[in-house]
Amino acid sequence: MKERFFTFVLLVGGLGAIVLGVMLGQRIGELSDDALAWAGGSLFGCAVMLVPIAVLVGIAWFALRWKEASTAARPAVQQGNPPVIIVSGGQALPWYPQAQQQTTLPTSDWESISTPRKFEVIGGEDD
Repeated sequence: MKERFFTFVLLVGGLGAIVLGVMLGQRIGELSDDALAWAGGSLFGCAVMLVPIAVLVGIAWFALRWKEASTAARPAVQQGNPPVIIVSGGQALPWYPQAQQQTTLPTSDWESISTPRKFEVIGGEDD
């Protein structure tokens, strides 16, 4: 179905281009030099613009192929259960509840630490 649609579009587009070419060919003698210069410059500008577009399309195509190749070359990751890790050897350390360390300072120590500090500016003028 797609092939027939694209063939139809190609035929209609080709027929339209032929009709447009014949019509322009008949009217080209009636155009002034300025109009012909403008038309030629426009056509040349459009043709030149196709070069960077083709380069961008080529880069995108190459990048897509590169990504597909790297994805295909990478081994598939298993989606099952994670591997079982067994650690053996040694003895567990005993637990001593009475030997717990105090990690924070008591409030009285914080109050003595929070006294205002004096700073001296080096290289400043003496007042």
